Amino acid sequence: MDSKILTMFNQGKHEEAIQAAVKAIDAAPDDPKRYAMLATMLISIKALDQAGELLAKARQLFPEDLELQYTAGLFAYAQADFAAAVSWFAKVRTDQTLKNDATYMLALSYQQAGQPTKALAFALTAHDLAPKQLDTALLAADLLMANDVFDAAARVLKPLLATEQPQVLFTYGMALSAAGKDGSHYLNKAKALDPKGYDQKANIVADINRFLRLQEGQDGHA
Repeated sequence: MDSKILTMFNQGKHEEAIQAAVKAIDAAPDDPKRYAMLATMLISIKALDQAGELLAKARQLFPEDLELQYTAGLFAYAQADFAAAVSWFAKVRTDQTLKNDATYMLALSYQQAGQPTKALAFALTAHDLAPKQLDTALLAADLLMANDVFDAAARVLKPLLATEQPQVLFTYGMALSAAGKDGSHYLNKAKALDPKGYDQKANIVADINRFLRLQEGQDGHA
């Protein structure tokens, strides 16, 4: 039943899925996973007041449940309370089922908290745990590029090029170009597959480059 509810939610049938999740809790009120599922869905649609109330109730009922603690981390992250998010995700990394996701979310939390060194360390660990996971590889590559380690960023993404996922192709092409190599083939392919997404990413990169040139100009003037 739970997998059907999640499939319904992922298909965009949010209201139907949430109603089904509420009924699932009523049918099995002693199952903490169902509370975690409903809370996660509420967090995903930014219904944070409802998610917070549900989590508070669920954690009173099941204070030791690790999946609910992970969901509490998602809730803290959604509220931009990154210190609390780090605390929750660090606690549940001991669980083998949650370890991959918790490590990835730790990297994101440290990134949002303005701690890029810790973010990179956990992103690389998350990538080692699940090397074929696209979001993990992309986060690791982005953080490596932010540290000017362009060849390493390209190495992280190279095994995933066969997916022909536009963001992978774009980031790989950018990493090659930043390393002084020809990344145009991958950038062109990314643009052909997702023109709108390519333009958005290219505009962000252009804005960053303009800012850096401005900063260099100011430093030179000083």
